[in-house]
Amino acid sequence: MPTPTTSVESGKTYVYPDMVRQNILRMIPPDGLVIGSIGCGYATTESVLASQGREVHGVDLSAQAIEVAKTRLASARVVAPDEGMPFERESLDGLILADVIEHLPMAWNRLSLFAEMVKPGGWVVISVPNMRYCEALGTLICGEWPEHPTGIFDETHLQVMTHRRLLRWCEGAGLRLDRWFDAYHYSFYKRNICRVVNLASFRLLRGFMVFQVMGRFRRI
Repeated sequence: MPTPTTSVESGKTYVYPDMVRQNILRMIPPDGLVIGSIGCGYATTESVLASQGREVHGVDLSAQAIEVAKTRLASARVVAPDEGMPFERESLDGLILADVIEHLPMAWNRLSLFAEMVKPGGWVVISVPNMRYCEALGTLICGEWPEHPTGIFDETHLQVMTHRRLLRWCEGAGLRLDRWFDAYHYSFYKRNICRVVNLASFRLLRGFMVFQVMGRFRRI
């Protein structure tokens, strides 16, 4: 099994952990046989879908990660950072965008192109960092924004993401919200404190309590 590594394609450094992301899998609906994943990395999460008999295809910037992904998916290939439509138009039943679009310039335009690859009625699952998360707001109050290798403060992020901004982008791309998924901090204490506050507020404070913005959308 590969160990977490980094890739420096296009002058940027990305961390590629080799682990199954259960928070992504829970968003995948039962329908959809042909699935694409942009930024698949080692395709560890996508390999679970492949083991279920789904036809999964992945693309990524890292040649090293793709060599592993090829052994796990129906196909996997390296793409250029500016490749607008890595899969054919309306060729997919579903598309995974797991922590990808926050790294893209003019990401709202790229999302519109990505949506065209999905058949009408097909789904798109999206995960991005929540920049309204209470910890992130604390740094803004202090007048600082750190650069970290991963997480909300990932130094490679180009976009400031919130629920409302992602929803606006998706509506502009012809995607209808199916449902939001709550994703809390990995720390036991932070996770449970934020969960209690979120539920106690009947999710009115969701925008400040969840660590990531995670949603499933359907192409209109």
